Parts: sequence; C-alpha cells; structure tokens
Amino acid sequence: MGTQATVNSVSKCLKILDCFTPQQSELSLTQLSNMLKMPISTTRNMIKTLEEAGFLYRINNSQNYQLGMKLLELSYNARSSITVVQYAFPFMEELSSISNNKIYLTTPFDGKVLYLECLYAVKNVFNFSPNGITEYMHITGCGKAMLSYMEEKEVDEIIAKWGLPRFTKNSITDAKKLKKELEKCRENGYAIDNEENRLSTRCIGMAIRSPIGDVAGALSIGGTINSMTDEKIAEYEEILSHACDFLSNYAHLFPRLRMQKVK
Repeated sequence: MGTQATVNSVSKCLKILDCFTPQQSELSLTQLSNMLKMPISTTRNMIKTLEEAGFLYRINNSQNYQLGMKLLELSYNARSSITVVQYAFPFMEELSSISNNKIYLTTPFDGKVLYLECLYAVKNVFNFSPNGITEYMHITGCGKAMLSYMEEKEVDEIIAKWGLPRFTKNSITDAKKLKKELEKCRENGYAIDNEENRLSTRCIGMAIRSPIGDVAGALSIGGTINSMTDEKIAEYEEILSHACDFLSNYAHLFPRLRMQKVK
C-alpha cells in the first residue's frame, strides 16, 4: 500500500512537470490543478515537493511557477551521456561547411523525433538550440526517414498515438498517403521534408541503422527552399549517405537502441 502510494505520488509530480511547455512556461497552482484534475490541496503538496527539490520555482511577486534550474542541470547530464554525438559531430561540421545549412542529429523517442544535436552554418548569430525538442515524425525529413525503416506495426502505433496533424498545406495527413511516401523514401534511401513542417523550408533526412537494420537515428540537412533546391539535395545525398554509413557502426550508442523497453 505504501509503495503504491509512493509510486502514485511520483507519477503525479511528473505529470505536473509535463504541463509546462514553451507556450505555457508559467502556470499557477489553480491552472495546474485544473489541467490535471487534481484537488488544490494535493497539487499544492506536489508543487511544494518539486519546489524544494529545485524542479520548480515560484516567480517573485507572482502566483505562477516555472520549471526549475535542477532540470537544466539534469538536461546537461543527460546530453553528456549521449556519446554518439562526439562521433557524429565531425561529420556534422563537414556537412555544415559544404552545404552552409542547418545540420540535425536525431533519434526516435516516444513516437516522435527527438533532436540530439544541431549545427548552424551562420556563426556569431544567436539561434535558439532545438536540442531536446520533439517534433511529429510525419512532417520532418528525419522522421520520415526513420519511419520508412520501422515495422508497419510500429508506424501504425505512432499514428494511433499522435495522429497526423497538419502544419502546412503540404503536410501529409492521411495514413495511406504517408505509407506510400515511406515506400518512396525506402526506395530513394532518404526522405524529403518539402515545406511540410514550416513553409519556405526544405530538408533531406537519412536514417542511421545498426548493422542488422535496426533504426537508431537520423541525420539531416535543412534550409530555405532557395538553398535546398532539387539539384542541391541530389548533391548532398552522397555526403549524407557517407556520414550515415559511418555512424551505423555506432548505432548502439543512440538512445533508441540503448534504452530497454519498459514492460
């Protein structure tokens, strides 16, 4: 009984943390209570526990809370443990130098694309790092590249869980059309985000697989429609393929293949 109560308490605390997003970075006790359908008293106790541990803090002269700096510390520790980045980084630098575009290293996580590392070609310009961000798989080059090598059962589970929401007029929102697109990706060996996530941007993504074919992650080059013409994409395909072939030797270091599935 005591153990179950402890587990439930931990679960409730984690759900509170999940309520915070870039769009909702500040939330009040009442808002959190309403969002989670928990009594005010229970929510208050959970918030106090998280606040004391550094996972939340209350903003001065406000009733609102934000995610605490302890999470930033843990985020750094988590990123430091992803050793595959050190092998990918030299290739990312080369791709960035050749293409003068953004380079992304990703892995599948909970049915979405998780961004592990990003390189921007333009130096000395502030860019918000996408590291740690998750995106829907059907609207990104990396996501479609990884989906194309997953078993159909897993693809169906991802669609069932997250759906196929539309982000632009080019987003694929029909499961049959998506699967047809994935067949094309397998035939080509790469996937294209053709303004499906954001208008005026294109991306070529290629899956990174283990020697036995398990999907571990993906590498992509992304930029504006002017910098990512069909001719340029054809040019980038070869160097992207070389990088992904090399990184397949380190596929076991990607979170996707290191994490034991929770039963």
